Amino acid sequence: MTQAVKTYKGYEIHPLIYPRRPAEGQPSRRPDAGYEASVRICRVGANPAADGRVFRLPYLWPFEASGKARLACMAHAEQLIDGRVDGQSVADL
Repeated sequence: MTQAVKTYKGYEIHPLIYPRRPAEGQPSRRPDAGYEASVRICRVGANPAADGRVFRLPYLWPFEASGKARLACMAHAEQLIDGRVDGQSVADL
């Protein structure tokens, strides 16, 4: 699977989608547990691992599908870049 990377206003957006962790006391992950998401943002051409920053998406419930999580990552990253998320900024990247 190739990772979807989008550019927006001079930044690269890297969605990070992962299976939801099992609840305390559960022996393994349930297939229907859903997905959680974060997004890594860096300047275009920068090394994402070294020069980027990871922002966790502030959702109370897991995403039911990885595609929905990916779309939410892209929308959240655009809001961060546009300065519409209180307490978080990418201005210093």
